[in-house]
Amino acid sequence: MFLKGQLHTHTTFSDGRATPQQAANRYAELGFDFIAFTDHDHLLKTSYRGAIETVKSNMLIYFGIELTVSTRWGYVHVSMMEGDKEVLHTFNHPGENSFTIRHTLEAIEDVLTNHPVDAVEITHHGFYTPLYDTDAIPYPKVATDDSHNSMGCGRAWIELEARKDKDSIIKAVKNGDFSCCYAKTQAPRMVIA
Repeated sequence: MFLKGQLHTHTTFSDGRATPQQAANRYAELGFDFIAFTDHDHLLKTSYRGAIETVKSNMLIYFGIELTVSTRWGYVHVSMMEGDKEVLHTFNHPGENSFTIRHTLEAIEDVLTNHPVDAVEITHHGFYTPLYDTDAIPYPKVATDDSHNSMGCGRAWIELEARKDKDSIIKAVKNGDFSCCYAKTQAPRMVIA
């Protein structure tokens, strides 16, 4: 099955403007098949997991948290997204920190002391950051929105062929079996959807 998905979204349970249900509704309107809620660990409001579990949608809904991790270069963010048995950890938006490739690799090395890293974002709030789309960073590269409001939804996503179940999708991402896609407003080098 061909699937379109979002791996990085925020809600009113941290610093987003949409409730989990509102965010899910917006992504469903945009034709997404799955979405991961990844609210910030240090801003989380109580009952976050319960709120995610009550979202009603035909999309697959992943529970996740954007972890704040200390490295030699300061704090970085790593999204943790839970499947049924599988877990995906994504090193988020190195461009937000203006990291060089060397800084990115050293920060990932530091993250690995406490958390796995399965993928690296090559977007910043849904906009392509080509510096990090390099074989020098030896992880699958994902495109995400990191949306905090409805205007941030649908800028970047991944598409893949997999069964519509949480673990199959996570395994495909870990294996690099997906395509990064971008809205038509993005630079011409990128996949146009």
